[in-house]
Amino acid sequence: MSAGPHAGGRRLSRGASGLRHLRWAREVLATLEAHVEHNPALADADREALRGEARALGAAVQALSGAVKPYRDFLERTRVRYRGRVRVAEHLLRGSDAGGADEAARARLEEALAELAAMEEAQRRPLKEALSAEIDRLREAMARMDARLADRLSAELVESLYPPLTDGASRVADDGDPDDDATASAR
Repeated sequence: MSAGPHAGGRRLSRGASGLRHLRWAREVLATLEAHVEHNPALADADREALRGEARALGAAVQALSGAVKPYRDFLERTRVRYRGRVRVAEHLLRGSDAGGADEAARARLEEALAELAAMEEAQRRPLKEALSAEIDRLREAMARMDARLADRLSAELVESLYPPLTDGASRVADDGDPDDDATASAR
C-alpha cells in the first residue's frame, strides 16, 4: 500500500482504475455525510466543516464520474468490437491451410491489429489522459481534505472516512457481496 496521510493504509493505489477510484471516493463521501448526520459527538463547527468537505469532495466525485463514463463506454462498446475482430482474424489464421488462404488470413490479422492500434491511439489515449487527470485531481483534493480535517478533528475520525481495501490497495473490500468483483480477492 502506498504511503500517505492515512495511518491504516486506506489510500487506494494510484494504479487502480477510474471506476475503482470513483467507488472509493463515493465511500469516503458517504462516510463524511454519515458523520454529519449521525455523529452526536461533533460540535456544530466541526459538523459544518464536514459539510463543507462533503460539498467539495462531492464536486470532485462528479468531475471524476464525468471522466469515468466516457472511458468505460469506450472500453465496453468501441474497443470490444475491434478486439472481437482481432480474435476472429486469429481464429481464421489458426484454421487456414497452407498457401493463399494462409496469406489472406495473416493479412486480415495484420489489418485488424493495425486498426486496433490506430483506434487506441486516436480514441483511447485522450480519454485515458482525461481520466488520469481527474484521478489526480481527486487524490489531491482528498489529501488536502485530510490535512484540513487533521487540523481540527481526531486522527481516528479522519481514518474512519476510508473504507477497508483489498490486499494491494487496488479496490474497496466487499467481503460477502457476490456482485462485487473484489469479493474473491479480499479473502
